[in-house]
Amino acid sequence: MSSGSYIVNVPKLKGRENYDDWAFAARNFLVLEGIDIDAIPKDFSETEDKKAKAKLVMTIDPKLYVHIKNETKVASLWKNCKCYLMTVALLENQFVENVNFN
Repeated sequence: MSSGSYIVNVPKLKGRENYDDWAFAARNFLVLEGIDIDAIPKDFSETEDKKAKAKLVMTIDPKLYVHIKNETKVASLWKNCKCYLMTVALLENQFVENVNFN
């Protein structure tokens, strides 16, 4: 089975509103590709890493590319998606708290 036939079932990461669903589906998509995002092997070749990163990028909404385009490894891309969205959530919460306080 080629990755193109089941990548359509992975929701595009749009933001924190669908991060959990995206992460679940994307993690399993990578498993189908033979990649455990939590345990990238030390002997993972540069070519394998580039392919894995490209597959993950295809599951991300283009509006978020500005935040990830400098990532060179699949593991750092995965981490960056989570960190970026957590930061956005924290900033939004701070804004709401400041508005409610004033």
